[in-house]
Amino acid sequence: MVLESLEPKPVWEIFEKVFIATPRESKKEEKIRAKLKTWISERAKSLGIQLTISEDAAGNLLMKRAPSRGLESAPALLLQGHMDMVCETNRKGGFDFNTSPIPVRVQDNGEWVDADGTTLGADNGIGVALGLALLLDPKVKSGPLELLITVDEETGLVGAFALEPKALGIKSKLLINVDSEKLGVITIGSAGGGDTTLSKNLKANKVTGKAAFYQLETTGLLGGHSGVDIHEHRANANKLAARVMSRLVKEMNVHLCEWNGGSKHNAIARESRVKFAVESGKAARAEQILEQVRFKILSYYKTAANATKPLEPDISIKWSKTNPVPAFSLDESKKIITSINIIPHGPIRFSPHVEGLVETSNNVAIIKTDGATIEVLLSTRSSVDAELEVVRAQLSDIASLSGWDVTQNPMYPGWNPEPNSPFLKFIREHYEVAAKAKVKIEAIHAGLECGIIGAKIPGLQMVSIGPTAQNSHTPDERVKISDIPILYELLRSVAEDLPNSQV
Repeated sequence: MVLESLEPKPVWEIFEKVFIATPRESKKEEKIRAKLKTWISERAKSLGIQLTISEDAAGNLLMKRAPSRGLESAPALLLQGHMDMVCETNRKGGFDFNTSPIPVRVQDNGEWVDADGTTLGADNGIGVALGLALLLDPKVKSGPLELLITVDEETGLVGAFALEPKALGIKSKLLINVDSEKLGVITIGSAGGGDTTLSKNLKANKVTGKAAFYQLETTGLLGGHSGVDIHEHRANANKLAARVMSRLVKEMNVHLCEWNGGSKHNAIARESRVKFAVESGKAARAEQILEQVRFKILSYYKTAANATKPLEPDISIKWSKTNPVPAFSLDESKKIITSINIIPHGPIRFSPHVEGLVETSNNVAIIKTDGATIEVLLSTRSSVDAELEVVRAQLSDIASLSGWDVTQNPMYPGWNPEPNSPFLKFIREHYEVAAKAKVKIEAIHAGLECGIIGAKIPGLQMVSIGPTAQNSHTPDERVKISDIPILYELLRSVAEDLPNSQV
């Protein structure tokens, strides 16, 4: 084991032997689901812990630990997280997430765990590992404990939407979600959201006349989570490519051949590649425009200002001539480029009630060309359902003006805060003892499963906690080692003291 020296040992052992070792990309959770059922059952049996595991039609798992003797009537406690992870890599040769374990490591500073060139999967593997360690702790004396592990959270909260609480036999009215990413913070609200897909089925034909073909590559961006990082001044590779291409179409005819950028709906695009053609006689001017726009972009993102770090230290924008390939018509090329250029990315509105909280945002997440079909996936979030609805309608209107076919998935609900919840007060008291510090109560712009689960279990009191994690959904993802003992102590004390509470 790489993490065997870290404490608490059971948490890190579960994280490495179960979550690090087992492929678990969203929509490909068969292996991790099987590993969870076998590994956890065998460990519980060896420890003499009475544990049952049930599964619903979607593949969500519910693990139940029987109450300690004399605590059968105590309120049940439900922990909740998801088993899937976002798979991203910046390794030159790529990385096969379907067959290889995550290359986990402890950073040289001894403060963080990360992965060598891939996402780590601490989102949400480390949170679920905390919950599993609690269920498998023979020293814990508690009432009934439940752990819900959902599938396919990262691609649209699919497991939560399909959750069947009655079929699984969920009894608790008290939930701790373990999918937050900042120690010392209790999250009590999150944004809702919904995806919009734009598509065109076109004809790609050979370009007539003399033409120069190019590939424009925008790479090296930080990326990040399209919820918690959307307010950061990070570039979106798809939007930068659109900025460059729109400058070209203002001055000359451009044939778009293909455009591929971004890979996840909930990640800010780190790379984008566009193949296009211009008239041979315009090639010199095209390259001049490319250099002018490139200079302006790099001046903003790569130049440090006032002794601060560059916004995008590794950004790269380059182009090269390429071989002729079929292309879309001039008219359709212009419509595609200009519409993507004007579709908003980033915060659209900040909350008037919570300082610094993004209320509504949009992410130009993925652009994909497959033969003569081009698709654009937009991910919109808001803590206000009416605002989410109106922004999605605006995106649809923009797209329709440019001839896109528009498909919008159903919106998922936000999680409305309940600051006066007795359960929140109970958790806060125990958190401050475990952390030896005051904790903050916050709402976040990211989407958590709590809103959906809460709608399915009326009367459910919920909070969300988690260790400090940075750069989720990117190869720079890392989790802070020293936070894990604090959170495990919090969960243990909550489980043991809940039978004596007035919650």
